[in-house]
Amino acid sequence: MVFPRTQEDVYRKQIEILRILSEQSEPVGSSFLQREMARRGFLLSDRTIRYHLKILEERGLVESHEKAGRTISKAGLEELSRALAYERVGSISTWYISLAYRTTYSLDSGKGRVVANVFMFDKKFESKALQIVGNLYSANLLPAPYAKVLEEEEEYEDITVPRSKMALLTVCNLTIDGVLIHSGIPLILRYGGLVQFLKWKPVRFVELIAYEATTVPPLEVFVYKRMTSILNILRSGSGMIPANIREIPAVARDQTSEILERLRKAGWGGILAFGMPNEAVLGVPVSMDRCGLSMIGGLVPAAAMNELGIEVETYAPHCLVKIEDMRRIY
Repeated sequence: MVFPRTQEDVYRKQIEILRILSEQSEPVGSSFLQREMARRGFLLSDRTIRYHLKILEERGLVESHEKAGRTISKAGLEELSRALAYERVGSISTWYISLAYRTTYSLDSGKGRVVANVFMFDKKFESKALQIVGNLYSANLLPAPYAKVLEEEEEYEDITVPRSKMALLTVCNLTIDGVLIHSGIPLILRYGGLVQFLKWKPVRFVELIAYEATTVPPLEVFVYKRMTSILNILRSGSGMIPANIREIPAVARDQTSEILERLRKAGWGGILAFGMPNEAVLGVPVSMDRCGLSMIGGLVPAAAMNELGIEVETYAPHCLVKIEDMRRIY
């Protein structure tokens, strides 16, 4: 069964193509667009780019200049303007929750679609990267015991790996959110931040960014500013790690605990703290009649690789993939 692309997915990709075209003074081709889309987090094949260009041309949003390439039309500029206005009132948290909602992973069958993070880097670092992921899993610093490796020039879903590169896919903690949502438990993403570890125990959030108050994924800020110290945690149990916090209704605490325990028995992890009703979690207050749930952030593998000196292109979260296509980490 092929999992259908949502209209939202298609629209976001086509708007990004229009955005790139609007920034060019001359016609550009699909190869240029493929590179630019990858730089902005959309790992599409050249064939997929041409498909979207054909649709945009049929709608009158781009103009063809034969072999020279394509440019954005006046109608395309108007469409882009409307889209940008929409984005200003949107939020990162809405996008994240929509990804979580679209998961189909079942605890009963162990099958289904999960939200995946994609990390791309030079293939010469493959052994080091896989060792880091294994160490993170052993330290309970990954949400799930699954990963997938894509070799150079391999295509999978909407991901295309360039020559001399490789890609590593891990399961994002939004998948756990999705399991909770599909079990009837509503949740609200509140903050992304840095959690301090001392002697293998999470102590407190030392930095916070509210999801509703930013148009930039909060954890990316801390990773790109190199504020993490995950390798120190792996060595000594003390350091800083990116994490996030969400809230659930207090009346759903017991059901949530049961689901988290089932996930734990299946090898899942990454839960830092689960508070009691109206109780602060790792120093962060929660809303009335709610419980706070803190999980390890999906950018942890990329942050650890950066600390080791591996240059990583990060797309987290990126897409939905079949967990059956991934291999278990031991």
